[in-house]
Amino acid sequence: MGLFTIDEENLIALFDVSTREKLLAGLEEALPYLYNSEMMEIINRIIGKLKIIDDETYDMFPFDFTAYYDAKND
Repeated sequence: MGLFTIDEENLIALFDVSTREKLLAGLEEALPYLYNSEMMEIINRIIGKLKIIDDETYDMFPFDFTAYYDAKND
C-alpha cells in the first residue's frame, strides 16, 4: 500500500471508495460530527492525501482491505 497508514485504511474502509470524489465527500461530511481530535486528525490527513493525488493514481489503490489483510495473514 504505502500511501495510507493502517489507521487511515481502517477509517477509509467505513466509506464509499468507488471514486476519489465520493470518498472525499464522505470524509468531509463526517468531520462536523467528530468530537475526537485523533479521528479528526486522521481524517484530515486522508483528505490531504486524496487532494494531492489524481483519479488515475487513486484507481490504482486496492481498497478491498479485507482481501489484502487475509492474503497477508496466510
